[in-house]
Amino acid sequence: MTKTTEQVIYQMLTESTGTNFLDSGGDNGRHWQRNQLRTLEDFKKDELVSIDTKYNEITLNIFPFLNEFLEYDQDENEHFSNYLKANGFHNDNESTQIYFENALFNGFKCNHINTYNDDCILSQTLQIIYSDSIFESDNQIIALSIHNGADVRGGYTDFKIFGADFDGLLNYSFESWSHLLEEENA
Repeated sequence: MTKTTEQVIYQMLTESTGTNFLDSGGDNGRHWQRNQLRTLEDFKKDELVSIDTKYNEITLNIFPFLNEFLEYDQDENEHFSNYLKANGFHNDNESTQIYFENALFNGFKCNHINTYNDDCILSQTLQIIYSDSIFESDNQIIALSIHNGADVRGGYTDFKIFGADFDGLLNYSFESWSHLLEEENA
């Protein structure tokens, strides 16, 4: 069965990433726990941008944001899954990076972004793995993992592979969207 980008992102947003007594999620404070209360149709109704003029805050809602800039790659995800199984790897940062460097991009170095470490206004944290070759071709493929836990040091989904509008995907800073807040306050 072919999955749509929307379906895959919804599955990722509702994927249980577990609980741990060391994190601050309480009984139901983790993203995946809150997201499981919503349907795909609920997520489809989200506006891309939420503006809070009282606190001068802008939030990019994760579901419409990812749907705007990603396209699920069913074939590449099947190859990735087969690669992990054949090599006894888990779906984690290290194995995904090895796949990108060796199987997918023939030795190109890979890079890793965790949006928590940036000036980011997304409603959830992302991890993105991409090859240096992304800047040299039209084939902009990334591996994406979404933080669904309470503590950003853990609680990430399995990686999925997407075609990406890479420039749009990295456009998650306050400065890129601050004009909307100014317009709202005018």
